[in-house]
Amino acid sequence: MNISAKLLLGLSALLALSGCGTSSLNYNKQQLTLQLDKAFIQLDGKLLLTEYDSYGSLTIRQKILQLKEHNIVVYEDARTDIEYEFEKSITQNVKVVFDAKHTYIIYAKNHLYGYQLLLPNGKILNVIAQQDCCQRLKILYGMQSEQFDSILKTLDPKAKPAYYREVMIINAPQNAIQSRWDVQKVHFYPLVSPLPRMLAM
Repeated sequence: MNISAKLLLGLSALLALSGCGTSSLNYNKQQLTLQLDKAFIQLDGKLLLTEYDSYGSLTIRQKILQLKEHNIVVYEDARTDIEYEFEKSITQNVKVVFDAKHTYIIYAKNHLYGYQLLLPNGKILNVIAQQDCCQRLKILYGMQSEQFDSILKTLDPKAKPAYYREVMIINAPQNAIQSRWDVQKVHFYPLVSPLPRMLAM
């Protein structure tokens, strides 16, 4: 294969990758935004409380928000140190973070996932998670099933409704956080691991 053919093949592969679907989940200036391909939804979320935690290789920012429907949700943004990465399975990561007894996948497309988790207390928690790169995991939880369905349907009309309708509702910011990050999970489970070293050419 000559150089021109190789370049053309490489360019074709790059264009194919750039055509892949994308997703995002972010919170900025009292607005939650979710995107899936060209679909977009914005939720107003009044900031009630912010928590911060660090485990050396991992930092977590937790925003406790009140939506316009007056219910409370939590947005978590976990980032690894530049030399570390999350384990590849977002479903396994979410299960471990919440100590979930069972993880029901309601929706999955382009790195955006909708889950219903069976928590240790026997309650069901609605969770939307996104991990589009190996060093950042974002989670939104606490929505009622009607809200959960509405968000996913806005992003993808083909999304199926949540199976469980009676779910955990967060009533106060002081006990809103349901995730259970700790040193054991971060370093010894592990949720994160060192990036492979680049070998010298």
